[in-house]
Amino acid sequence: MTCQESQLKSEMKQYDLQGRVALITGASSRGIGSASAALLAAAGAKVFLAARRQDKLEEVAAEITAAGGEAAYLAGDVSEEAFCQAAVEGCVARFGRLDIMVLSAGISGLSSSTAQGFDNCFDTDNWRNVLGTNLDGTFFMIKYGYAECAKGGVGSIIMVGSLASWKYAGSGAYTATKGAIRSLTHFFAGAFAPLKIRVNTIYPGMIDTDMTHGAVENETYREMFLAGIPLKRIGTPEDIGNCSLFLASDASSFITGQHFVVDGGDLID
Repeated sequence: MTCQESQLKSEMKQYDLQGRVALITGASSRGIGSASAALLAAAGAKVFLAARRQDKLEEVAAEITAAGGEAAYLAGDVSEEAFCQAAVEGCVARFGRLDIMVLSAGISGLSSSTAQGFDNCFDTDNWRNVLGTNLDGTFFMIKYGYAECAKGGVGSIIMVGSLASWKYAGSGAYTATKGAIRSLTHFFAGAFAPLKIRVNTIYPGMIDTDMTHGAVENETYREMFLAGIPLKRIGTPEDIGNCSLFLASDASSFITGQHFVVDGGDLID
C-alpha cells in the first residue's frame, strides 16, 4: 500500500459509523429521511426510523436490512410529545444508545390550490398543523434525545431546514418553522457544545421527494425550478443524505452551529 493509499484509507475511516446509533424522523417516504437512514446504515450505524406511516416504515427498514444494515422503527406523529419520548426510549431500548439524530420530518402546508403559499397563510388550523410537525416535532425530539446523544461523546444532531429559512418560499407557516430552525441551530449548538454534541442544519433546495414529485414532474414547474438552479438539475434525496452522513461522522468533528445549503446554487441569486 502506498503512502497516498494509506492516507486515503485513514481519511475514509472517519466516515465509519460502526457502533453508533441514529434516530431519523420523517423516514417513511421516498425522501430525505429514508435516504439519510440508508446511507448512515451503509456506513455502519444502526438506525431507528420514526414516521407516521407504518407500511412505509416497514418498506424502508426491509430495504436497509436487505442491504446488510440494521433497522428498527416506530410509527407515530412527531407533533405529539409522547410519541417523541417513546421513539427515543424505543431506540435506546432496542440498540442500547443514541448518538445521531436526523430530524427531517416536515410538511409544507401547501396544496395544489395554494402553491404560492399566501391563500392559506391565515388559516389557523393549517398554521398549527405545520408548526406542530415541523417545529414542535424537532423540539420534542431534541428534548428527549439530547441527553442520550451526550453519553457517547460523539453526539450529532442534524436538523433539516429549507431555502424558506433564507427567503420567501412555501407557505407562511412553513417559512416560520424553517426560519426558527435556522435560529435554533445556533442556540442548541451553543447549549450542547459542553456536552460534546454538535448541532448543524441542512437546507435542501428543490429535491425530488414524495412531497415534491408532482411538481417536479410537471413540465412547467420543472422548467421554472431549473431556471433558478445554476447546476441545472433537481436534487435527489441522496444529495441531502450524503450531507447527513458527513455531519454524522467524525469527518465533521470540528463543525457545529453551521448551515449547509445543498441547493445546486439556488441561493446564489
